[in-house]
Amino acid sequence: MRQIPINQAKSILKQLLKAKNQQKVSLLTNKKDRSLTIIVNNGEITVTEQGYVNDTNTYFTESTAKHEVTRAFKREFPRSHQLYISHR
Repeated sequence: MRQIPINQAKSILKQLLKAKNQQKVSLLTNKKDRSLTIIVNNGEITVTEQGYVNDTNTYFTESTAKHEVTRAFKREFPRSHQLYISHR
């Protein structure tokens, strides 16, 4: 796991949502008490939030997923400047 700036995390999420192959990215706060995990598998996007909201949702369209990932990102990391990232 490495620490990256929040702006870089946002650009990684945009690239991830456009991916067609199987990928998994986990973003965690500095204290690792809140996380956002996004799994892309053949056009199906699964978003798992842990922290403020504990929820798992699956989306089949890129536009809906992009909107919901942005909302979840703002909800889980409102004042963060650095995030830990795990990419598989």
